[in-house]
Amino acid sequence: MPAQTSWLESLTLVKLQRLATIIGSPSSGTKAVRIAGIREAIDKAAPLDKTSTGLSLLSIDMGIRNLAFAHIKAPAILGSDGFYQYGQPMIETWQRLSVSTPEGSTTSVQARKAGPPVEENGLRSGPAPGAKAKKESFEPIDFAAHAYRFIDHVLKTHKPNQILIERQRFRTGGQASVQEWTIRVGVFEGMLYAVLRALAGERKLNLHIDPMQPARVNGSWLEGSDSPKTAQGKRLSSRDVKQAKIALVCRMLEGKAKHSSFTVSEQLQPFTEDFTSVWKKEARDKKSANGGIGKLDDLADSLLQGLAWINWQNNRIRLRLLGKEAFDLDTS
Repeated sequence: MPAQTSWLESLTLVKLQRLATIIGSPSSGTKAVRIAGIREAIDKAAPLDKTSTGLSLLSIDMGIRNLAFAHIKAPAILGSDGFYQYGQPMIETWQRLSVSTPEGSTTSVQARKAGPPVEENGLRSGPAPGAKAKKESFEPIDFAAHAYRFIDHVLKTHKPNQILIERQRFRTGGQASVQEWTIRVGVFEGMLYAVLRALAGERKLNLHIDPMQPARVNGSWLEGSDSPKTAQGKRLSSRDVKQAKIALVCRMLEGKAKHSSFTVSEQLQPFTEDFTSVWKKEARDKKSANGGIGKLDDLADSLLQGLAWINWQNNRIRLRLLGKEAFDLDTS
């Protein structure tokens, strides 16, 4: 039975922010806004039980030429506290692709290596030998076809029951203008939701779809706030945040990070080893890092987004069932 939430009223703003960060709810605004966000998150956390199916999660980092996604599985297990939560995640698939090319090309860290195009999960990593490259189109009718092909492919291949889509912002850093490319990605984001809604209804899929705020994910992994800061209290630059996230993923893959524990499927092991080796090379060579960091950043974002959601769900279930005893907010 869900615990009462009246105790939230007695928490300070600092403790409310800590709790909001732990469960992935809004961590800024007035006290009333933060409490409302926490309660809404708790209400949405459906407890798991022994009949619950495992999690098949598809985490999408939005883009057109640089869309990245991770497919993560996690079992529902009975924890030491006496209730079910998601167990250790396994990364099944981790890819970056360009949806705007006629071939629906995929690229990855491994694509840096010389050699002919290869097939990955049925998506070509480059044009067929001897084929003439077609001009990239950004017309809505073509975007609609890209959205359908991509969603149809991932639904059939990975059979997710939960999909996360990175939420797009139209303005960055308070800029007055909106870049045309930002609008294109926003349009494509809307098409993904539309296709998902249509196919889920048509195929009667048990599928949940949630938007993910990048700032909230960053705050969860980095400094525990929506605006990660340096030790001197200054807000980190966009590039600093990218580097921090890539470095964090590398530590996770090497088993050196305390933040999250997961396993990687056997077929994905060479890819993850390549990811860490490329980042280490770029970290040593600043010129190389300037050119390639974006490719790693997209992949890192898709993975961290998925792992953050799993952590949030487990923490929301814990908070829903244990109430104020769930976390020590003095030390969290």
